[in-house]
Amino acid sequence: MKVVITGAGSVGRYMAEQLSNSGHTVRIVDNDAEAVARARAIGASVEVVQGDACEIDTLARVGCRDADVVAAVTGDDEDNLVISLLAKQEFGVPRVVGRVNNPKNEWMFNDMWGVDVSVSTPHLLTGLVEEAIRSEEHTSELQSRFGISYA
Repeated sequence: MKVVITGAGSVGRYMAEQLSNSGHTVRIVDNDAEAVARARAIGASVEVVQGDACEIDTLARVGCRDADVVAAVTGDDEDNLVISLLAKQEFGVPRVVGRVNNPKNEWMFNDMWGVDVSVSTPHLLTGLVEEAIRSEEHTSELQSRFGISYA
């Protein structure tokens, strides 16, 4: 698969490295020279481009026309929404993933903005904690009801 990642921060770099190691063709773009330099340390398997991913010309330069997936994972929700919309509307990218930084903005990360899948770390973590609480409550109930003991 051909993947374009916008945002070369820790999230984007991690994704690029993992996807490249899994055999995907990965290009990563960021406007910040220091972030680009850190991304280049991933190695030759990931193409790194410096540019503003909110601009159509930059997205064309990194291959959005041929991309199977675009992951908009910058640290700015507004940029991620613009990138997602451009990827979907201008380039017809089949799958667009958008990172939600501020949970209050999650409602905007939908198909109207070109986002197929939104990822909100705060919401994911909250869900995992709630699941752990439910699991603990269930375990306590089993222990008291049936005298079952877990190590």
